[in-house]
Amino acid sequence: MNDRPRMWFHPDADLDACAAEMYDEIEAGTEDIELIRGLIGDRHGLRILEPMCGTGRILIPLAADGHELVGMDISKAMLDRASAKIALLPGDIGQRVALIEADVTICEWPKDFDVVILGGNWAFQLPSAEAQERCIACAATSLRPGGDLFHDTDRMEGDLPENWRAPGVKEGRPWTSPDGVLFEPSSETVWCDAKGRLHRSLRRTVVTYPDGRQAVTEGIVQKHPVSAGEIRGWIEAHGFAIEWADETPGRIKYWARKE
Repeated sequence: MNDRPRMWFHPDADLDACAAEMYDEIEAGTEDIELIRGLIGDRHGLRILEPMCGTGRILIPLAADGHELVGMDISKAMLDRASAKIALLPGDIGQRVALIEADVTICEWPKDFDVVILGGNWAFQLPSAEAQERCIACAATSLRPGGDLFHDTDRMEGDLPENWRAPGVKEGRPWTSPDGVLFEPSSETVWCDAKGRLHRSLRRTVVTYPDGRQAVTEGIVQKHPVSAGEIRGWIEAHGFAIEWADETPGRIKYWARKE
């Protein structure tokens, strides 16, 4: 079974583009960008890698700061949207950004970077602890000695809570694209391992076009919500020293240096 999580499961490129557009609407915060800028400090012209870069919310502002960015993502629609934004950037900013379409859980990551960014709740996009730890390991191989890793994701401690395990269909947030395409998502738990914090759900989306036509898309998504101990352990096991940490309830952020 292919349990690689995606926002939508369907073969239609137009629907993928709508999903990327919806992502832009929902994920519009800048607090993490300002945090990364503060952690970078007064260093200029850094080579920065952002796996799972989406539509460029983080990498484009950093390119505007004068850094050289490489973004990776499994979704062509996300990268197409990022490319469209980059093409509109003034001056030579866009020339400092390269995009790679790739599944970061299986591909070889590029090397020789000063900073790797694992942000945007990255760990919740991956199906297992093995895939999550592999990203930490790949970040270590991608960084130069003394390079920095930025990590930011939700956390879950203990067993899966009851609301994750509860049976029944859970309705998601409906969204209508500017072209009038209505997305109505839902999910239903099909399997879970409460102790191991593994959860599989059937994700279903009813897509209604302006002319009344409908399409139904569905697929299985697996998630492994990480704990602070798991992330900290992987970071330290792969040769990083944590220099700054924010372990608030429900969220963990680290800035770690490759030793």
